[in-house]
Amino acid sequence: MIEQSLPRVILITGTPGVGKTSVGLSLKKRGFTILNLNDFIINNGLYFGFDYPRGSVIIDDIKLQEILFNELLYYPKIVFIEGHTSELVPNDFVDSIFVIRCNPGILRERLKLSRDYSNEKIAENIQAEIMEECLLSVKRAFPSKPIYEIDSTNNTPEMIVNKILFRMQL
Repeated sequence: MIEQSLPRVILITGTPGVGKTSVGLSLKKRGFTILNLNDFIINNGLYFGFDYPRGSVIIDDIKLQEILFNELLYYPKIVFIEGHTSELVPNDFVDSIFVIRCNPGILRERLKLSRDYSNEKIAENIQAEIMEECLLSVKRAFPSKPIYEIDSTNNTPEMIVNKILFRMQL
C-alpha cells in the first residue's frame, strides 16, 4: 500500500478588502497552488442559502469540511487557501496561518472603491477588522498552529508574498 502524505496547507485570511485575493493571485503567478475558499464553497454548493441583508451565503460547515478534506488529498505538497472563513479548513492539513490586516481607515476607502457594499456592510467589515475577528477565529480553530499577522496598509501584494515566502522558507 502506498502511503499518501497530506499537503502542507498555508492559510491566508483576513477581513474582506485587506488584500487576500491579490496576495493569492501574486502567489499563483509565482507557480503556487491557490484555493479560493469562497469560490470553492459556491462552486460546490456548500451552503444552505443566502443571507440577503449581509449579501453572503450561509455556509454548510460540516459539508464543507468533509468535501474539502477529500479534495485536499489530491492537492500538491504545498497549497495556499485564501478566504476570510479559513477557520473552517480541516485542522489536519493546516501548517501555518497568515492573517492579513489593514488600517481601518484605509480599509474603509478600499471597500468603498472596490466593492459594491452597502454602508452597513462596510461598517460591519470595519468593525470586524477593529475587533480582530479573523485573527480570533483562527486562534480558536488552530490553537497549536503558528499564526502570523501582516499589515497590508502600506505593503503591495508582492511585498506581502515575499514576507510569507520568507517566513515559510519557500
